[in-house]
Amino acid sequence: MKTAPPRRRKMQATNEMKRQISLAAASALYLGFAPKIPGTCASLATTLVFALICHYRHHIAPELHISAVCLITLGGILSAGEVSREKLLDDPPYVVIDEVAGQLLTFLLLPGSIINLVLGFVVFRAFDICKPFPIARLESLKGGVGIMADDLLAGIYGNIVLHIINRML
Repeated sequence: MKTAPPRRRKMQATNEMKRQISLAAASALYLGFAPKIPGTCASLATTLVFALICHYRHHIAPELHISAVCLITLGGILSAGEVSREKLLDDPPYVVIDEVAGQLLTFLLLPGSIINLVLGFVVFRAFDICKPFPIARLESLKGGVGIMADDLLAGIYGNIVLHIINRML
């Protein structure tokens, strides 16, 4: 049996590592492989992590929150696009990094109260599942941008709803 030349083996190993890192990131550290409702599992995990941070820090600096959303979004565009291309699927069901970014965006500039956490989770999931105009249209965008864009807009809608509710209370 012939083995591949060293340079080719190194490229194969590098490509395999890239695939594995992309899959881990796109699936939100494999949360996307939950047997049922992977998007909801990723949103719930994001909400719980956000709740823990709020509990121990009592306040999240807006610039840190915005930076986290931006980094997760950029990483999501790259990793989701890579996984989508590799698997030849427009939006693989186990790619849930978009839910993480959208859920975090829902909580932007809001206190981490229990009511905001619960309502934010429910409202974001409702917008993400029902996809009111023009959220559904964003799914037609290609690659990682299309995978991420609809959830980011669902997060913006959820954030607006939560800000309105907070103003009324």
